[in-house]
Amino acid sequence: MSDLAGDQDRNAFWQQMLSGEHPSLRRGRAVMRMLSPTADNRCRLCCVGFDGFTAPALRLAGFRPWRRNPHICEQCEAVLAKERGGAEIEIAMLYADVRGSTQLAARMGPTEFAALMQRFFRVATEVFAETDAVVDKMVGDEVIGIFLPGFSGSDYRRHAVKAGLALLRATGHDDPAGPWLSIGVGVHAGKTFVGSIGVEDGNYQFAALGDPMNFCARLVAAAKGGEMVISSVVREDAPPGIAAEQRSLLLKGYADPVNAYVAKLTP
Repeated sequence: MSDLAGDQDRNAFWQQMLSGEHPSLRRGRAVMRMLSPTADNRCRLCCVGFDGFTAPALRLAGFRPWRRNPHICEQCEAVLAKERGGAEIEIAMLYADVRGSTQLAARMGPTEFAALMQRFFRVATEVFAETDAVVDKMVGDEVIGIFLPGFSGSDYRRHAVKAGLALLRATGHDDPAGPWLSIGVGVHAGKTFVGSIGVEDGNYQFAALGDPMNFCARLVAAAKGGEMVISSVVREDAPPGIAAEQRSLLLKGYADPVNAYVAKLTP
């Protein structure tokens, strides 16, 4: 097989897996439903059960929830990690980072600051799990979640906005006493490379790359504490009833001003 043909096959594999339409998934779902007939909570890809009377045996076989998205099993994640390459696919992404973390770290002891960041990461993980996101990164004072159509459904953009609002609530931005941690949020969507990347014969990771990810990083940088900055692309699909102020932003690395929408919670 030529390199070109191999790349085309890998791209087709990733397109089908990320959309949830791979033929092996379709065949395997029926089998997994039979193996876990009483399950209510299942892997969004292969349909293996995470609960029910067969769950303990299935966990021993490696069908445990994936830590980066507990709606996906570790076996499905292992298949994605094994297949080198990826595909360009429309996704939504959410960036959230802490405001004033340098000052916080200087004011608090290292152990206390680490405990605060651990609380933030735990809350973010719970929010991402509830909104069907995959944890892309948790590093320093920032968390990144990606929302894939095959995992989050056709309304993945709406899930990303809901996750942003949920993160602001979870950090206390609707509390009259003020937040226990001040964060800013950015939400965007676009065609992004998603796949397994790394060094040959070394470590690989499931990741999302491309200009939409960079653009979202600029949006979160423009967000003040308690603000969620939503790109105009995502605003069209935001849940109804969200009050958002239009704002023209100058973003680093982009020559022209961009229109975005800023949402806040009210105590």
